[in-house]
Amino acid sequence: MTTRSTQPMAGAYVDAPVIHRERLSPQQIAGRSCCWCSGTPDPRFPVPILRGDALFACSPCASMYGVPAVEADQ
Repeated sequence: MTTRSTQPMAGAYVDAPVIHRERLSPQQIAGRSCCWCSGTPDPRFPVPILRGDALFACSPCASMYGVPAVEADQ
């Protein structure tokens, strides 16, 4: 019997809602609110899904969807 791995692939988000640029608010596109919930974004959790847009996740969404942390000064 084979089993599937429960570990996500590197760079993959776990059960994260799809992000559609046309559905984001101007604040989300500018990186001033979380790209999923419109909460306060944390620059340690960039979401590099869309080219040219600096999307960020808040700490709770980053934790829930598996967004890796980076150094804030980068």
